Amino acid sequence: MEWIETTGATIDEAKDFALDRLGVAEDELEVEVLIEPSKSMFGLKKTEARLKARVRPTTPRPKTERRDRNRRDRNGNPNSRGKNEKTDNKGRKNNQGDQAKKKSEKTEQPDKAEKPKTEDKPKNQRNRQKDRQPAKEKADVEKMDLPTQAEITEDFVGGLLSEMGLDANVVSTIDEDHLTVEAHGLNLGLAIGQQGDTVRAITELARTIIQRRSDGAASGSMIVDIGGYRARRQSFLEEFTRTQAEAVLADGGARSLEPMGSADRRIVHNTVSDIDGLETLSQGSDMNRRVVIQVATN
Repeated sequence: MEWIETTGATIDEAKDFALDRLGVAEDELEVEVLIEPSKSMFGLKKTEARLKARVRPTTPRPKTERRDRNRRDRNGNPNSRGKNEKTDNKGRKNNQGDQAKKKSEKTEQPDKAEKPKTEDKPKNQRNRQKDRQPAKEKADVEKMDLPTQAEITEDFVGGLLSEMGLDANVVSTIDEDHLTVEAHGLNLGLAIGQQGDTVRAITELARTIIQRRSDGAASGSMIVDIGGYRARRQSFLEEFTRTQAEAVLADGGARSLEPMGSADRRIVHNTVSDIDGLETLSQGSDMNRRVVIQVATN
């Protein structure tokens, strides 16, 4: 699997984005931190965490039964070829049968000796070639840039809303390595859903389309917003996060927030990163992944 790069206010946030883009559980993710998050001396400029991630490679199960199967007949019994001898009515061996048997053994022995050469060795070589080939091919693949992703996502979201009978104007904005695709219009509640469930599902569908179109080589991150829902949600989460952060600073006790999607967790991470003396980390997996706000350990 090709490596992807993600960024975030913290390493946990960057890891969250990697999990969402690859669509795997945390124990299936292999991560390498490229840049640690940091602030300038006066806290005026922040350096985001950057890491690269991929789906953890799995080791194929060895095929150890190949030769054993070759040594057994179709009934699962040890090969008894050569033991059957023709005899005449008096119990004596038939010379012609012996000669035929010897000829058959001579022709069969080379087959047994040649099987490892014609089957096992070339197959091992092909496996090694297959292991090397994808890496070479993927190294030459260019990442799909954000403007291209914006065009594809706008078409998808606009077409989906039209099929739902909704009239909306779909536009996109690019902020560094982050893409936001927004749909504006009246009566778009159907595309938002209860507590934003539908708009989150639309975002996941859009990400899946981008991943397939780009063969897993898409740059940056992307979200879809319908009817300004995410903007309202961001305002609420920022205020809520600051309230929880003040409580942590007051009593020193960590606060574990409710499970959230990656976009919501990003808002919490970014809000806390602007508050001195605090840090965030992510716990759980999939739909139960949540953010914990705690006193900074460093």
